[in-house]
Amino acid sequence: MRSIKVATLVCGLFILGILLSPHPTHAQTTTDEGFNIVTSPLPINLQAEPGNTLKTDIRIKNGGTKSVLLKVNLMKFAAYGEEGKPSLQERAPGDDYFDWVSFNPSNFEAPPNEWITVKMTITLPKTAAFGYYYAAVFSRASEPKPTTSKQNVLIGSTAVLVLVDVKSPNAKRVANVTSFTADKRFYEFLPSTFTIKVRNSGNVHLIPTGNIFISRGGKTVATLDVNKVAGNVLPNSNRIFTASWDDGFPVYAQKEEGGKVVLDQNGKAVKSLRWDLSKASHLKFGHYTAKLLLAYDNGNRDVPLEATVSFWVVPVRVIIFIVAVPTVPSLLVYLLMKRRFKRRLAKSEVKKG
Repeated sequence: MRSIKVATLVCGLFILGILLSPHPTHAQTTTDEGFNIVTSPLPINLQAEPGNTLKTDIRIKNGGTKSVLLKVNLMKFAAYGEEGKPSLQERAPGDDYFDWVSFNPSNFEAPPNEWITVKMTITLPKTAAFGYYYAAVFSRASEPKPTTSKQNVLIGSTAVLVLVDVKSPNAKRVANVTSFTADKRFYEFLPSTFTIKVRNSGNVHLIPTGNIFISRGGKTVATLDVNKVAGNVLPNSNRIFTASWDDGFPVYAQKEEGGKVVLDQNGKAVKSLRWDLSKASHLKFGHYTAKLLLAYDNGNRDVPLEATVSFWVVPVRVIIFIVAVPTVPSLLVYLLMKRRFKRRLAKSEVKKG
């Protein structure tokens, strides 16, 4: 009996060691040593009637160790690519709405670790209508203006996006979900990442917000926020939102070293399987359904947007471990007893002979 217990323990530890052994990866850490300027808030959403004057405060802080002379320039932005990221652009012919904007101060000295308030004033003419999309770009006063028209991060600069919605009876606010997908159909372990693509086919920016309700067997087991930061979808463009469900056991999590995320050779975050035994009850298994419910304001009411996707979670390694721990030792004991029985039988036959 004692030999059976020892065999069970040894086999269990051996199998568990195989299942929990991390796979070797080639990784590297990265550092961000960019222009150390902090702005708030980001972005700024404003609404007004034609002919009104808008005023908003932009707060900026020099996160460096020395004072720096800064200036503020005006650019515009539009949606760029399928993900709807902002594309900063220079003023073009016909962009007379640039003349409506002024900053005070427009040049100033920023001491280290002190917040400075820059006042932005927008004087709307009575002919203004729909949406105007400004970017207040802060940079060192001695540096030249950016020369590229499509870039999301300006070297040595930082931008605050300002969206202005000028009310008009001809405003068209229409959006729909063009796709709602999970990154996999079958998972061994969480997280599960959902991607939502929203299309704005109107002429005014929109802010769709809502939730993803994950259910199993008709019971809701998780609720995820979508666009919690109230990101905008610009007119005639797409924007992609993501949400991740990571309440599982075990779970893949980003690997960190020295407080920084470790990246692989392709610049993607390295993930490792994390076994937190305090969350063992969060083990996920079975068929799940994720239902998306978003809403946006069309000027009169909230319009709902819905979509559904399903997926499986099958923790193969956990299942193998659960089955193998009692089965393998029992099989070894059976084979050992069978071998002893054959030896005894052979000995008895020899004696009889």
